[in-house]
Amino acid sequence: MSGMDESLSPQKSRITIYDEPVVCSFCLHDVYIPYEVFVNVEEPGVNVRHVRYIAICQHCGQAKYFGDPSHFDANKGVFIWALNQYLISIRSYKIKILFYVSKKNNDKITGFTNKLIQDFGVEKENINISNLKGVAELQIKISSLNEIQEVRSHIMHSAKKLYITIKDLTIN
Repeated sequence: MSGMDESLSPQKSRITIYDEPVVCSFCLHDVYIPYEVFVNVEEPGVNVRHVRYIAICQHCGQAKYFGDPSHFDANKGVFIWALNQYLISIRSYKIKILFYVSKKNNDKITGFTNKLIQDFGVEKENINISNLKGVAELQIKISSLNEIQEVRSHIMHSAKKLYITIKDLTIN
């Protein structure tokens, strides 16, 4: 959405002000649900109200207050739209992970699986362990707001932290 002449929709979205993303100061994520708030900014009883926004971070729940700085530029004779909203859809991914494990190290498989469940809220589909080759296979489904590259990077980072070597990672 670009150059909005309507209020922000209360849906999961990314919001920009003058093309700069609104980022949560607490967790540094940028996915919000914005809501309109009407504020009486004049003396009490005058009933002059202005629209402000409150946006709730979808990662940590932190509230962010902001106004709409859109304005008319008299020098150029045009209206400058400041707020933009980009609606986000939740994506579903099927992931297949092949990783090396020693014959004695089933704790790594459990730890890695638990880490992915904690981070993504995954549904385990299938776990196959091939003891002869020292390779484990994990098939999972996740729903995420993130793009494939971010999901891949997060899985690789989690594996690295647990000292797991990934042989193959397929995301569909």
